[in-house]
Amino acid sequence: MSLGDKLKGALVTESSAYPARRVDDDLYDTVTNGLADAEDTSGPRLRVRPPRENDGMDASISLYETVHDPREQVIGAGRFKFVRTNAHIHSYEMVYDEGKLQFFFKPATRVDANQFERQLRKNYPNAQITQADKKFPTLDVGDHVSMARMRLKKPFYYPIKCKIAEEDFEVDPYGDITSDMVVEEDQTSTGERVLAEDCRVMVQTIFEPARDVWTKRRPYGLNVTEAAAHIKKGELTGNMLRGFEIRDPGSKRTRAAKIIDKLHGAKGYYLTIRVVAISPHKEIAERRCNTVANDFEKYYNSFTEQGLEPVAIDPEEVPRHIREVAARTHNISWNQRVKFGPGGEAVLQPVSALGSIAHVPNEDINTPGVDWAKQQTGPGIPAESRQQDDVDRPETVAEPEDDDDEVASFGEEAHDTQETGASDSTSPFGDNRRQ
Repeated sequence: MSLGDKLKGALVTESSAYPARRVDDDLYDTVTNGLADAEDTSGPRLRVRPPRENDGMDASISLYETVHDPREQVIGAGRFKFVRTNAHIHSYEMVYDEGKLQFFFKPATRVDANQFERQLRKNYPNAQITQADKKFPTLDVGDHVSMARMRLKKPFYYPIKCKIAEEDFEVDPYGDITSDMVVEEDQTSTGERVLAEDCRVMVQTIFEPARDVWTKRRPYGLNVTEAAAHIKKGELTGNMLRGFEIRDPGSKRTRAAKIIDKLHGAKGYYLTIRVVAISPHKEIAERRCNTVANDFEKYYNSFTEQGLEPVAIDPEEVPRHIREVAARTHNISWNQRVKFGPGGEAVLQPVSALGSIAHVPNEDINTPGVDWAKQQTGPGIPAESRQQDDVDRPETVAEPEDDDDEVASFGEEAHDTQETGASDSTSPFGDNRRQ
């Protein structure tokens, strides 16, 4: 080894861009407590098997338009009134676990779950919707967890690449994201073989409806029409010696201003997007989190120059974030919501952006292992027919009227069966239990 290599080895240490944290007893209990909070305070976790042929992003945008409800409450009267919101916080999740890529919604309440189910059936005909028994990807003491979150590159009123931003996707960004989630076989840098079940990946989008003031006025928004007019103005360039001149804003800024102006009156959501990679191999967890997180740069809008920027979650911060992931919530403080500055850390975007980030995909993605709806093989087979890997649970399975068992809806009919109070002995992490 040369002297230069020795010095380099002594002074430079390699570290992962997304460092993982080992799961000990405390971290395991943190996740378990978060899951218990979710079960106590939110609705059922809906597992969605989409048909290969569906409207993809357009269907998801329609879903989020309908379920948007900031739940405003006016307190006081006249000049002394103010508005308080109690918006419900929901979750959409893509999970690769046990060799299968699955899609889930976790609404805030059972009433919300009823609405989600109706809208999913409306926007995704022939989708198979059941209540998920497993609450979280497989997790064991001794595993390693690597996490990332997304933040905006520019202030919130610049939309990312989405329908309202007049820049369509040539290909579904989920093609790359899901392909990097689903790695059926891998190996470590030392050549050790890693099977599919040795790495689990979860991409979770927490979404919370924002008040309509987000495009109209401060403190919780901004008048996008005024912002667009300011962008259209030419830039003042030059100096006192050479003189000043107004530089033409150019077609790109003019286009960006037009896009921003279109946001006026649009519905918006606060978003928290996280990537979680779990593996008994520290290197594999870090690598998978890295590749999946960086795939979100596909949402960059070339006109507004807005995009999602992945940020590694420090191992010391993993317990707080993974508890929120398990509890299906986020904690956005008031000073992250007010818009006196450039927008703070909170991700606030129009409904069409949420529809592109958190959508149920279609056949445009060619990823193996996707949990598609099983095709009907003959007349008279309903879309909700039981499948081999469905789990019998009192909450979700109605009493059969004939020989064919059918899954009950999550509407009012399902409440009668829930009253049985049958216990669930299955681990929230699946068959792998804590030793």
